[in-house]
Amino acid sequence: MSSTWAAAAVPGPVYVGGQKLKALTYGHAVLLERVGISEILTPLEFWGFVGICQRDFKSGCNWLDWFLSPLGQWYYTRKPMPKNRTKALAEALVYIQSNMQLPELLEVEGKGHATGAKYGAPVLQTLRTVALSKLNYTPSEMMDSGLLQLMWDCLAYNEQHGGAKIIDGQLAAGIAELERLQAERQKANA
Repeated sequence: MSSTWAAAAVPGPVYVGGQKLKALTYGHAVLLERVGISEILTPLEFWGFVGICQRDFKSGCNWLDWFLSPLGQWYYTRKPMPKNRTKALAEALVYIQSNMQLPELLEVEGKGHATGAKYGAPVLQTLRTVALSKLNYTPSEMMDSGLLQLMWDCLAYNEQHGGAKIIDGQLAAGIAELERLQAERQKANA
């Protein structure tokens, strides 16, 4: 069984800068995109990130009213970062990366590339469309669904319907080694 899948299915508590965060949800990703937090470099971005990720979606929406108000912006711009700023920023980066860790995919012959479809819809919208139309998620539960679990659900659905195969762990390492050996042989024969 894949350890990345297990971590997605049952995430543990995470602390960033001494603040307990929930597992990154689809709703968190939407709210972070809504306020334009793509990097966490300033106190305002840090506290915005923490404020969103420590709440469920509905509470996060309500909190954003305060955060985005002139008084909230003034307050969080001046609120000091945790004492060990570098550690807090590193923890935030690890939190985001670990909540986005997907398995490798193996292309199914004749079905397109394993790197993903080339559509114009944003990834979050594509996930939403598949989850609502094919996976029986409801709009209300979806916003508090773990983002990584939602991604795994969509990838597994895609695999079951002939899309790219999920490869993880030993199989992925084995395929990488075979590709390396093939490249060496081609180089030696050239």
